Amino acid sequence: MFIIYNILFLIFAVVYSPYLVLNGKWHAGLWTRFGSGLVSDSGNKRTIWVHAVSVGEVLVVLNLIKMIQDKFSEYAIVLSTVTPTGHALACERLRGRCEVIYAPLDFSWVVRKYVNMLNPILYISAETEIWPNLFTCLQKRNIPIIEVNGRISDRAFAGYQKASFLARRVLRDVRLLCMQSQEDARRIIQLGADAKKVRVVGNLKFDNLVKESAIRRDALGFSGEDRVFIAGSTYPGEEEIMIESYRNLKAEFPRLRLVIAPRRVERADEIARLCERKGLTSRRFPDNSRRGMVDARQVLIVDQIGYLRDLYALADVVFVGKSLRGRGGQNMIEPLAFGKPTLVGPHTENFRDVFRVFIPSGAVIEVQTPQELVRQLRDLLNDPRRCAKIGQAAQIEIAKHQGATETTVKAIEEILGS
Repeated sequence: MFIIYNILFLIFAVVYSPYLVLNGKWHAGLWTRFGSGLVSDSGNKRTIWVHAVSVGEVLVVLNLIKMIQDKFSEYAIVLSTVTPTGHALACERLRGRCEVIYAPLDFSWVVRKYVNMLNPILYISAETEIWPNLFTCLQKRNIPIIEVNGRISDRAFAGYQKASFLARRVLRDVRLLCMQSQEDARRIIQLGADAKKVRVVGNLKFDNLVKESAIRRDALGFSGEDRVFIAGSTYPGEEEIMIESYRNLKAEFPRLRLVIAPRRVERADEIARLCERKGLTSRRFPDNSRRGMVDARQVLIVDQIGYLRDLYALADVVFVGKSLRGRGGQNMIEPLAFGKPTLVGPHTENFRDVFRVFIPSGAVIEVQTPQELVRQLRDLLNDPRRCAKIGQAAQIEIAKHQGATETTVKAIEEILGS
């Protein structure tokens, strides 16, 4: 089975590499992922290797890394990422705290090179990243593997079931699986994990929250009287819905302002052109935001990563994307932590347990269609008391579900002490 996996992975790498080059997506970090020019700054210290694929996972492990460093200062922390955006965010948020590198491609010779260089005492992976060759290499050297904030989405579960023999073999190498929910635990056990190694600890996203924004409204060109609607982590097709909703409401709410933060910031130019076609102008944040006040015909487009969480604090109403036109949804905890009324579409499969936490209290509002989105926006903008009640309900639910990071650190301490 490993032979078939290695052949398929090699074919994928050979076929996909020209696509990256032709579409301008090749970057220097990809050479590192092949093991080229690999260096580490950890010196003679043993390392704890933490892996987080992209922006969402990096945000999940930030607080965990800080707690690990406080508890185990004798070890160096190395964080590996896959995407350029995740790498950039990690470098920005963890500057001076730990080394950030690109993760290896899962070829046996590449992962051996990484393991030899990093010499980890422990490998921690966020949100159920499973790499057969890497896990086998770590297991052969008796390096414990821990999965933290583990979840198995509907799509991932179906995919792993198709390769159940391989999944079962690889999961055997994992020392501990800290899962978000009972359903995630059930699924990982069904895929072959030893039930004795599986724990339900909750969701780290409930802990990694900020209380105040580092950005002020006037930095965006908004006044205190403006009503701010932020559409965060939007997916292709959703921006047009947001713009149309804004156009439908701005005559009724002349102080309404729209902020769009696409899931992929490189789409900012595309969204600016869409605004033009809809008879609106646009400006950028953060680079082009300090040029007077934003008026009713302007849409503010966020074109850099790392700002969305702080921007949510400035909103009156929030829509969390990849839920109307995308698949799976995005993190809705961040706006709710600021007590913001939060709208989502019907596709929140990747955050099903988070969604279930907030729906009974009405803290999250699900909309099925663009028309329903407009109706709910109108109702919320007309009813500040309802908005305040929603915000209070959200913060109560968040407080109930905090503590997963501390529980995870205790589990890590058990592994290191064994």
